Amino acid sequence: MKMLKLVSLFAVVCILMVCVAGTAFAAGSKSDWVEITSPDELTVEPKQDGDPLLTREIAARKIGCPVLEVVLCGQWNAHAPKLPISLTFKTTLKANQKGYVFHWNGNDWDLMGQVNTSIVFNSLSPVGVAIRQLSPAPTPTPAPGGETSPATGVDSLPVALALAAIVMGGAAAFISTKKKS
Repeated sequence: MKMLKLVSLFAVVCILMVCVAGTAFAAGSKSDWVEITSPDELTVEPKQDGDPLLTREIAARKIGCPVLEVVLCGQWNAHAPKLPISLTFKTTLKANQKGYVFHWNGNDWDLMGQVNTSIVFNSLSPVGVAIRQLSPAPTPTPAPGGETSPATGVDSLPVALALAAIVMGGAAAFISTKKKS
């Protein structure tokens, strides 16, 4: 009886591990939504406590749009040993979106340009990006017989069920051979 409990516990733990590990089959995502690149040496760090904050309200005022159209804001600290420096803020924009790059001049946020283009900076830190939704994004019309949304990962349920069946079958076979001995 003790062996039956031990094997059952092992089977349950294996099933739980497969179910939890099944999330590893999901497609990865970017850890940050903006990649800051330069042909020169550059260090980029997260926003620090005490940094002036680029808010949706500030970005909207600088861009000249309603606050509700600014859907995302982010900021970082960039450092370079040599200035001026050319930076590109790379990000993926959805339909009807524009991205704007900002720089803190010591007193206020300056609008420097748009994302995905090279911008020359004479000074750095902090820098920020705001994404503006120009109008409601159009609802994508699926192609006949096509997918309605992109696949984001692998469905791990069939794999988990198959592994669970193998573990349970192995446990049952092990128990039945132990009972015969």
